[in-house]
Amino acid sequence: MLECAIFISRTSGWRGVGEMGRRIRYSRPKAALPEKLLDFLCTRFSYLSRDEWIKHLAAGHLSVVSASDSNAVTTSGEYVLRQNDEIYFNPPRELEPDVDEYIHVVHDDDAVIVCVKNGNLPVAEGGRYSGNTLVGLLERRDAVSFVSEKYSAARQKMDQTREEDWDAGVSVHKVPASYYPIHRLDKETTGLVVLAKQLAAARALSRQFEKQSERITAQVSKRTDPAGDGLSTAVFEKLLAEEKVVTKVYVAVLAGAAPEGADFVMCDRIGLLFDSLWNEGDTEDAKKHNKLKKLKMACFPVNLKENPKRHGRPAASRVRILSSDKKLGVSVARVDILTGRTHQIRIHCAQLGYPVLGDKLYETTTPGVAGGCCAVPDDTYIARAKGNEGLVSAAAPRLRVKRHLLHAAVLSFLHPISEERLMYFADPREWFLRDVMEEEGAEGDAVKTTAGGSRSALEALRQLLDRAVGALGL
Repeated sequence: MLECAIFISRTSGWRGVGEMGRRIRYSRPKAALPEKLLDFLCTRFSYLSRDEWIKHLAAGHLSVVSASDSNAVTTSGEYVLRQNDEIYFNPPRELEPDVDEYIHVVHDDDAVIVCVKNGNLPVAEGGRYSGNTLVGLLERRDAVSFVSEKYSAARQKMDQTREEDWDAGVSVHKVPASYYPIHRLDKETTGLVVLAKQLAAARALSRQFEKQSERITAQVSKRTDPAGDGLSTAVFEKLLAEEKVVTKVYVAVLAGAAPEGADFVMCDRIGLLFDSLWNEGDTEDAKKHNKLKKLKMACFPVNLKENPKRHGRPAASRVRILSSDKKLGVSVARVDILTGRTHQIRIHCAQLGYPVLGDKLYETTTPGVAGGCCAVPDDTYIARAKGNEGLVSAAAPRLRVKRHLLHAAVLSFLHPISEERLMYFADPREWFLRDVMEEEGAEGDAVKTTAGGSRSALEALRQLLDRAVGALGL
């Protein structure tokens, strides 16, 4: 399998969807009052202030196509939205936050592409990101694709011709393809992602992911129900192995030195934090999370006594500590999941008492002890997200981390056309170490060794990761 590293320039101008970056189909409950475009934007997309939305409207970055007349287009913030109106938002890419544009392509054929993405790149549009995404970068790429002859001899011949043209100094640009993300990673999560390049391939791959997810989620729900049998490590492994079509394995660096070799199964339910606070009448606490109420999730106990209203949805993760360093204050874990809830791994690790190192959103109030997962207030998270200096954990004061250290290390699925089993491993070490610095002036910068010598904090982390990768057993 040929591999290539691609760096894609932000100066490339193709946006992938003509002149319209994002499309939103407007819908409101029948009982809701009509609302103006500007009011809707401020309420639904609160990551921009009212003044910022007004500036976008004045600059012509927003337009609405009427559901009743496709020729009727308006750009007025005073326009009263109607059911099924289509809102288009196309800001210049230079107004979007900067991203790291390095990606590693490990497989590319006519049907699918598998990439390893970095820790400062969203997979698809959302929030402030429209074009500065993995999908956007792939749609703009000018690099030559390396295509497997097994899937497309004709495509390979075409690419060879283009390589000859490239060598001759001729500027060659590929016709942009469409890319369909089959699953997503958080913006700061590194690792393997598969995208389809044909609609039929996207549907086939989606069926693999969704069918398995529905089947296993039903089993998790049944077993974690108060009347169920529970979810031991043996049962977890059995469910993970049953009719396995898609395989995903994650590696995480955790804040705190968990016992090496420890094996935890986390079954806490996961749901929106704001909704639970509001429904419980905790309005003061809810106000601290109002700006990002659609982003933040929370853990809820499985048992009825502690969670009588059954907040959240079933979730199950298995966390195995591969290596640990008490002096450095970190652990490295393998994480397998049976369900795919939003922020599931980050939440379950924080609930375990060992949050993912560098996580700007989720912390623990009980370090090293289960039960203390919490989301930080909006203002704290926004300040952390805007800052470029990284975070220093109290558990690991010698390390400054730019982003949360979670990595999708293994991905396996059936090729949607050939039905061949494809399996990929992305070594987490490169991707973790590029986002970690030694904290200057931290007490005890050098980590003592058993032989009486010392090593830097980065060297200690590198050795910890080496041990963890060796213990993965893949």
